[in-house]
Amino acid sequence: MVHQFPDKLLKKIFVWHQGALGDLLLAGPALVAVSHHYAGARFIGVGHPGRWRLLGGTLPLAVVWDGGEGVWAGLFQEHGAIAAALEERLAGIDLALVFTPRPRPTFLARLIQARVPQAVWIPSFPEEGTEPVAVVQGRRLHNLGIKEPLAPFRLRLEPEDEAETGFAPEDRILAMAPGSGGVAKNWPLSHYYAVARALAWEAGLKMVWLAGPAEASLLPYLQGLAAAQDQVVWANEPLERLARLLAQTQVYLGGDTGITHLAVAAGARRVVALFGPTDPRVWAPWGEQVTVLTPPQDAGKNTSLANLSAASVLAEVSRYL
Repeated sequence: MVHQFPDKLLKKIFVWHQGALGDLLLAGPALVAVSHHYAGARFIGVGHPGRWRLLGGTLPLAVVWDGGEGVWAGLFQEHGAIAAALEERLAGIDLALVFTPRPRPTFLARLIQARVPQAVWIPSFPEEGTEPVAVVQGRRLHNLGIKEPLAPFRLRLEPEDEAETGFAPEDRILAMAPGSGGVAKNWPLSHYYAVARALAWEAGLKMVWLAGPAEASLLPYLQGLAAAQDQVVWANEPLERLARLLAQTQVYLGGDTGITHLAVAAGARRVVALFGPTDPRVWAPWGEQVTVLTPPQDAGKNTSLANLSAASVLAEVSRYL
């Protein structure tokens, strides 16, 4: 609904992003660029509240609204008047940024109908091709008039608190997140265990296994492994606390999952990301401390992650200790 970003001072920018944790963090560079361009403007983040609140120290967030609220239903309807409750919620907003995989003309038109002066679609990820998410979003912003260069996204966290994580600042932590939302993206748990055993014993790292709701089926195994080796399991921890742990982490190992993106954004010293079958050229986190490993290639396509050996991953991780 706009061909160029407004060239004026803005006070409130509405940002619609309903994506998963990794998708939201991948949008971080674009959001920081917008905040620099419109210095002084405050963001209204709409989506998953827990994920959005992670960004409160990094972006100028005025408020976070739950994208699942019924008040937003009117934005998906093609016809009819805008409900008074929705119009009231959107009052005073100068610009709306809508992050979705594909354009949503109806959604944008309804925002305009609700008296938002300008509404802009930003691709939350490329529909096709192999360009990184940051490149796709950066080009979209540039074409709309925001020329600020994009940089890797870093969360601004409160100073590390020993009481918050249970680890002292001098502790050398190895964190592993063996699960994800898709089974095909998971490296075998036996491989993770082999790496964890070697690094915990030989390198003296304190081992923490990480699990979220998607790893419910893995949790009994992780708890058993941890109990046998004097290791720790963090399951379903609040994202803010998890970010503080990752900020203290010497080495993080995980697959294509939101926690891997969080490890990079939080400032883990080294992140080793295991990718397959998803394309790391598109989905890998962006940062100098990131090493991406993929399984051996077969006819130009990634084979199963099971073919990525524990020995090769251990050798790569050991380089950074």
